[in-house]
Amino acid sequence: MAEQVERALTEGRALIVEAGTGTGKTLAYLLPAARSGLKVVVSTATKTLQEQLAEKDVPLLRELGVQASFAFLKGRQNYLCLLRKERFDRQPTFALREEGALYDRLHAWAQETQTGDRAELDSLPEDFSAWREVNSTADTCTGQKCPHYDRCFVFKMRRRAADADVVVVNHHLFFSDLALRTSSAGDAGAAVLPRYDAVIFDEAHAVEEVATENFGAQLSSFRVSELARDVLKVLAAHAGLEPARDLAGRLLREGGAFFEAALRCRPEERAFRRAQADRSDRWSIPPGSLAPAEGEREALVELVRSLGASLSGSADDELQLLERRCLILGADLALFGASAAVGGRSDIEYEEGEARPASIVQWAEQRGGHLFLHASPVDIAVLLQDRLYDRVGPLVFTSATLAVSGSLDYFGRRMGLKDARGPLFPLDESVLASPFDYESNAAIYLPQRMPDPQDEGFAEAVAEELRRLLPITGGRAFALFTSLRNMRRVHQVLAPELPWQVLLQGERPKAQLLRAFREKPSVLFASQSFWEGVDVQGEALSLVVIDKLPFASPGEPLVQARIEQLRARGEDPFSSFQVPEAALSLKQGFGRLIRSARDRGLVALLDPRITQKGYGRRFLMTLPPCRIVRTPEEARSFWTAPATR
Repeated sequence: MAEQVERALTEGRALIVEAGTGTGKTLAYLLPAARSGLKVVVSTATKTLQEQLAEKDVPLLRELGVQASFAFLKGRQNYLCLLRKERFDRQPTFALREEGALYDRLHAWAQETQTGDRAELDSLPEDFSAWREVNSTADTCTGQKCPHYDRCFVFKMRRRAADADVVVVNHHLFFSDLALRTSSAGDAGAAVLPRYDAVIFDEAHAVEEVATENFGAQLSSFRVSELARDVLKVLAAHAGLEPARDLAGRLLREGGAFFEAALRCRPEERAFRRAQADRSDRWSIPPGSLAPAEGEREALVELVRSLGASLSGSADDELQLLERRCLILGADLALFGASAAVGGRSDIEYEEGEARPASIVQWAEQRGGHLFLHASPVDIAVLLQDRLYDRVGPLVFTSATLAVSGSLDYFGRRMGLKDARGPLFPLDESVLASPFDYESNAAIYLPQRMPDPQDEGFAEAVAEELRRLLPITGGRAFALFTSLRNMRRVHQVLAPELPWQVLLQGERPKAQLLRAFREKPSVLFASQSFWEGVDVQGEALSLVVIDKLPFASPGEPLVQARIEQLRARGEDPFSSFQVPEAALSLKQGFGRLIRSARDRGLVALLDPRITQKGYGRRFLMTLPPCRIVRTPEEARSFWTAPATR
């Protein structure tokens, strides 16, 4: 793999490489990146992998004598803002009384930290709300005009990134930056990453979702009320400006009217709660469906513009930032107006004859007591070609889950690296198997009889299979579900009778659940958030049970729009999109089991479609080669046989 990455970097090629668990792919791309002489950005899906690279892989490169310099950059919300903390300390207010005592820890840390990175504060709870009062935000940052600019943690990290040979970021930061630097709105100056020559995407299976989010727009009642509160907070330190103060008060009181009206426009017959229910309540916004809320939208646009005008002309940096936020909010509100062009994006200029970008889909979700309106691109392929591929030479995409039935065609087409005729520019592809001995150390259990997943008795049948399987491994199991409803139902049935520690997603934070799971034999009932990014090595996890094939609901707005787009092109969306997506998701769930060369265990797939439907073979071919067992007795025989190491 290192040789393939080196070739891509040297010759300016693109590379897609699936590297199975245990391959050592981080070293395989870090070493050639460090030796390439290029400015390389490494983008990962999670901050967890960023921290692994910083604490494990880069120190190993140092031991190997690699002299290249590395920088690790996160989104600014992860860093302490010295100015915001200074202001908060003058009049601290806490959402909960208990947070006042915890704030002393943050204050002591702030006096000695060299990075300002929130990750150093592992003694504070993840939901510590006071952090939102003192962290860095783009909306409040005055840059070089800030009195703490020379000590600012964000700009320190950016300066290190500018000087480094390799810069490690996460996908959200990378695509947020890419959207800024390629926007026709002139936001390139707000970009946070230095100029780079090459990009390596690790955990590349997550790129499409993150890019879709960052190339789209989002409105929320929370965003409007937050703007109003920030204006009032800043104006409290300014004399005069009564018109702005009055308008901000009105925005705080009246800003939710449009969102309340938009919520009433929800098409009840299409109301949708995602089947893989780690997501909130979502529904599509068909063209014209927000027409009854147009009056409230226009009133909100006028109020926001008036507020921005009342703040204009000020020499105060904070007021200038607030004016800019008003302008951006007004522009985003225009996307949901009666005259908005839903059929395409208008922020990229194209020469005559060039391919146009994909259409956008408008959709809504309720989350945390607020309504969020989204405008998202249906297909990111053209956007990536225009905004990234045409601007950067070498590109590497790698993950343990990219190939469907041994082929990388699906991923290449979704990323705009190839089409039905083949690669669109110099492209290498490679599928590298894991060095782990799956055939000896893992078995897939496919029960002989299970009802259809839509059958009312399916949850009870899943519970019965768990009764048969859990004693084989003495618990030590993840029971993974595609819906919260089935998860809760099976947990309700089994929890009172299981002799092991029983854990349920949602009862505690994810990190606490995993800690408890590792401490003693347990059964964890979980859904989508435990399908990937979870690493439990050794005997603590010996059985992974998956209730259904993880098909995304066709009623989910983006899925629905992509299905319609493929149909319009004359393609079969089930075969070309829904099955590959589900197969890759299943591969992620399967991957929870074998995390090291010494791991051993069973994966139970309880959906009968995997053996009864023709497409089931594609799912099995996507998974590592394993022994198939069809009865609990065969599963027990496998488990009790001498282990192969």
